[in-house]
Amino acid sequence: MEANFKPDILIVDDFEHNIFALRSLIEEHFDANLIEATSGEQVLHIVNMRAIDLILMDVMMPGMDGFETARLIKNRPKTSNIPIIFISAYDPTQKLLEKGIAAGGYDYLTKPIDDNQLVYRLKMYLRFIRHEYLMNLHLRELNLKLIEEIEERKATELSLYHSQNELKAANSSKDKFFSIIAHDLKNPFNGIIGLSSLLIDDYDSFPVEEQKEFIQNIKSTAENTFRLLQNLLEWSQTQTGQIHFDPVQFALASITDEIVDLVKTSAGNKNITVHTAISPEIEIFADKNMINTVIRNLLLNAVKFTKSGGRVVLSARNASSMVEISVADNGIGMNQETINKLFCIDCNMVSYGTEGEQGTGLGLILCKEFVEKNGGMIRVDSQVGAGSTFTVSIPETAQVN
Repeated sequence: MEANFKPDILIVDDFEHNIFALRSLIEEHFDANLIEATSGEQVLHIVNMRAIDLILMDVMMPGMDGFETARLIKNRPKTSNIPIIFISAYDPTQKLLEKGIAAGGYDYLTKPIDDNQLVYRLKMYLRFIRHEYLMNLHLRELNLKLIEEIEERKATELSLYHSQNELKAANSSKDKFFSIIAHDLKNPFNGIIGLSSLLIDDYDSFPVEEQKEFIQNIKSTAENTFRLLQNLLEWSQTQTGQIHFDPVQFALASITDEIVDLVKTSAGNKNITVHTAISPEIEIFADKNMINTVIRNLLLNAVKFTKSGGRVVLSARNASSMVEISVADNGIGMNQETINKLFCIDCNMVSYGTEGEQGTGLGLILCKEFVEKNGGMIRVDSQVGAGSTFTVSIPETAQVN
């Protein structure tokens, strides 16, 4: 660090030969940057424009003298710490020395200058200046290290904060997971077991129509439970990062026909019609299995909350660089409070369809995660008594980062 220190010394005198003599003496004994000035006005301009480590200044100059120049330098916060050594005529009364000290000077040398005395004084002052320079350099390094440590600590605290939030979310997800297993999977099986036991124990005592009704209830409950289990398994895979993501370019209609056929069975049991309006030319870039799960869940959800004789419509359209897939129904609809809870894993959202079908909301949460995984968004428009429309936006083609 010390080798890099090269002081900036300002020589001030209105006689060129005096400046030349001082410059020659300093260059002979010191490695320094020398700057010259011939008036107080020049001095003030120089110290305002650049850093100066030491000033050697003549007292008697035309216009502003050295004392007035020094006072102005000392009155400015930016330049008040610059050491000033006055050089002037012989001063037997020491009045000039007193004026120099009052003006803020550090020292006072008389002409003709004693070279050895000047070199000695400069060595002494430059030693202090070098020490101050090294101290400031060291303080700057410490300050930079302190700033780095503070930034690292902030980053660590932020990481801990995110980890705490992730842990809270994981705990909420775990609680929801076990709640579904303990309650929402147990209840359907209780129903299946109960109806099956009745049929086994008293099969011949029930009329044929009632037997068919029991069997139909067992089938519907088993299908709903299977779908719940399927969503549960897929959702748990997303939470542990085990689900495979393989986006490809494909025609949307290539997967919707099969999904609609599957949903029509559940819809037919409630006398609900399912219409499809998807052009074979519409393509998206996404993971087929994930989009299949999204559309299936949205359609089954629409059927669940639509009354007998109602209608569900699956449609799609191009919108800029996205494809908007909509599932609309004329079912019971939702208020804003319910909408706000739809995609919240820890909101304990339990709902019932138009025929008492119980839902956990897990299917919609899975839809949201799959849609966002594919670079899309999901939104809901609904009114109580007027039905609901779920709209999913999926990229039309591969997105360029």
